[in-house]
Amino acid sequence: MDHYLYTNVGGHGPNCDHAQVIEHDDQVLIVLCDGLNGLPNGDQAAKIISDAALGAFLEGKAPAECCISANTKFRELQFDNVELRRAGATICAVRIRDNHCEWANVGDSRIYHFSSGKLVHHSVDDTPTYRSFERGEIEYEAIREQENRTGMSVCVGQKETIEPHSESFDLMSGDGIIVCSDGFWENVYETEMLIDMHKSFNAKDWAQKMILRAVQRSRLKGDNLTLVTFMRVAG
Repeated sequence: MDHYLYTNVGGHGPNCDHAQVIEHDDQVLIVLCDGLNGLPNGDQAAKIISDAALGAFLEGKAPAECCISANTKFRELQFDNVELRRAGATICAVRIRDNHCEWANVGDSRIYHFSSGKLVHHSVDDTPTYRSFERGEIEYEAIREQENRTGMSVCVGQKETIEPHSESFDLMSGDGIIVCSDGFWENVYETEMLIDMHKSFNAKDWAQKMILRAVQRSRLKGDNLTLVTFMRVAG
């Protein structure tokens, strides 16, 4: 169960990214949330939503159910706390057990699965720019280069009900998973993630190579930067 977590406030304080990774009953459980930029209490929203999703994981719920449960609990808090009513966050929820990975997400934080020398699965962004990719108007790696990329159609806390995107697949020996906020993936291309994975011995080594790329490009003057890496060690 080789995993590593890194977060940096970058050029925007406070840090509105909140990620957690735990090992529980022979599982790796990962939750990453990114509080909405430009709105109050984004850091609080990210932590509350992340904690709620992790709690649902520990109750045995599947990733999509964890996202929905976190949205329900946060909406209840918004009813009583006026300071949270405009707040919200993206969410990625990942469960790895018995060499099988399940994930769910809402918003534009991302999950990647690399296997056999290529990007095999990636999460869906809830953005108009991602829709342009789905229509074939732009290439996948070009999403980050669009001027209007940051607008989101849905996230946790902004709607009464949400429909998370989900994925499920088996992991092979040597596979890698990345869970990250947009402050990371906007500064590191998917081909670079794959190159650095093949040069790395473990999840921490992989993360540090990619962090160096992100820091060199952003100079830590941009958005909060957070990622979790997981590698299924060969053998």
